[in-house]
Formats: sequence, C-alpha cells, structure tokens
Amino acid sequence: MDWADDVAYSVHDVDDAIQLGHLDPGVLDRAEERQRVITRCIEWYTPHADPAELDAALHRLQNLDVWVGSFDATMASLAAVKRMTSGLIGRFCRSAEALTRDRHGPGRLRRYDADLVVPEPVRLEVAVMKAVAAEYVMLRPGADGEYERQREVLMAVVAAIIDGDGRLLQPWLQQSWQESRDDSQRLRVALDQVASLTDASVERWYWAISG
Repeated sequence: MDWADDVAYSVHDVDDAIQLGHLDPGVLDRAEERQRVITRCIEWYTPHADPAELDAALHRLQNLDVWVGSFDATMASLAAVKRMTSGLIGRFCRSAEALTRDRHGPGRLRRYDADLVVPEPVRLEVAVMKAVAAEYVMLRPGADGEYERQREVLMAVVAAIIDGDGRLLQPWLQQSWQESRDDSQRLRVALDQVASLTDASVERWYWAISG
C-alpha cells in the first residue's frame, strides 16, 4: 500500500503541476533546478541517498520516451502528459512486480507469504518525482494560504457531518455511522466520507453547508 500511494501521488502530483502551470518540465534541464530537487529529495524523502544517484534517477526519467519536456496546453500536449502519467505508473509498478516475482517465485503470493520488493533505482526515481512535486507545488509561493483555506474547508465539512448526526453521509456510509459506538468511530466515518470526495465535490459540499 505504501508503494502504491508513493507511485500514485508522485506521478499524479507532477501531472497536475504541469497542467496547472506550476511546473515547466523544461526547467529540470537546468543544473540549479536539478540541485533544488535533489536537495529537497534528501531533506524530505531519502536522507541517506547519494546525490549522484538521485541525479541519475532524474536523468533516467527524462530520457524515457514518455517523458514530457515541455507543455503548451494544447490537446496534443495534454495527451502527452497523460501518456507520461500512464507510462510512469506502469514502469514503477511493473518493476516492483518483476523483482518480487524474481525473489518469491510465480505462485500465489498471499498476505504474509512475501514482501513487495522494489528495485532501489526505481525507488529513487519515485522519490525524485515526489521531490519535484514538493518543490514546485507544495512549496511554491502562495501555497501556504491556499493550504490553510483547504484545511478550513475540510474541517468545516467534517464538522457538518458530525453535527448533523451523519445525515449528510452518502448511502454507502450510513450503516457504518449507525454501527459506530463512540465519537472516535463516528469521526472515522466522517473522515472516510471526506476522503472519498474529489476536490470539486468537497467545494460543493462546503458551499452547500455554508449557504
């Protein structure tokens, strides 16, 4: 699950960063920008990694056929970003599956029969992707104010669900709410509801309860 989260969030965050104009992928060709990413990667994700190995990981990604080197918001460039997203997710998942099978064989691998094995070079590639998202999205100028508002929106929606005794919940969570024995369990159900919503859906819920 940890690997699935790392792959999904790192790739989609970079995809979003490019489409929203927060990241021009061409800047990663500059030595100073690469150093920013590598420094962030070491500080946040891979404290013991060799900077040269992280730089090599970024180079490998940029040399992939699916890597997008520029973006101009045309239909063709949007399609290219989506191809990159699909290609990177496939690369990261297939590499882990292949090495896990190599270590544990072709049989059925149930819950405790094997551990997922991720090639270290690929683990560094994902870490670099996470660092790109961190540097150009999470830490971009003005992001703090946006994140504070998002926290306020999420907290307001969760509070509305709880204050309304679960009546705002979608049908698939109603039974879980009714079976909750204490405030802690009810909070978990409310959080599950909010976690299932898209950004746009959360905004719609927020304006509905605020209006």
